[in-house]
Amino acid sequence: MIRTAPGALALCALALSSSAAIAKPATGTVSGTVVFAGTPPVRKKIVRDSDPVCAKTEGLSEDIVVGAKGGLQDVLVRVVGVPGKFPIPQTPVVIAQHDCRYEPRVSAVRAGQQLAIHNGDPTYHNVRGALGAKTIFNMSQPQGDPDITKDAAPKVGDAIALHCDVHAWMQAWAVTVDNPFFVVTGDDGAFRIADVPPGKYTLEAWHPTLGAMTAKITVPKRGAVKATKLTFKPAI
Repeated sequence: MIRTAPGALALCALALSSSAAIAKPATGTVSGTVVFAGTPPVRKKIVRDSDPVCAKTEGLSEDIVVGAKGGLQDVLVRVVGVPGKFPIPQTPVVIAQHDCRYEPRVSAVRAGQQLAIHNGDPTYHNVRGALGAKTIFNMSQPQGDPDITKDAAPKVGDAIALHCDVHAWMQAWAVTVDNPFFVVTGDDGAFRIADVPPGKYTLEAWHPTLGAMTAKITVPKRGAVKATKLTFKPAI
């Protein structure tokens, strides 16, 4: 028979009660798919021979990118209205200039977080940031220069649009969000947002060319809620 000292039993009970006290709150997962209705537009080849560096790689238009099964790429899906305060990441969101394009094309930046634009190309870029029709910064970034670091847009839901005035096809967007419950879709259009506190919310899907759409969701205390397909239609 294994004998356990009374003190050890007390310590064990204390450990169990402590772990119960710090147990992770119940949360749910939101998942679904963003799709494009109808025939996807043909992605046009971009003429990039104005810059010998850019001419080394081919480029296709990125306004609307649809996968083989109709999934829509570059859609920011976020849960709106989650109560509470969430830690702000201390590292910036990085958008890289690589092969004369921005990667990623769509990003989310927490309110209070910074945005860093990195030039990874062996050529000169210019970075112009705009909020709507207003230019908020316009900076040159030669090869090897330090990252350009800027604050996120001041208002949640606003997007800083990035442009390169040297290479007119280069565009990207950084949208300000107020919580960590978001994801940007790949070409399968799928999204999965985990650890969402239970409650009733608005699910927003935003695309830089096609605009925004919303759906009402209820996140259970445990388990998952699968949103119906979010369908974007061609712009008229």
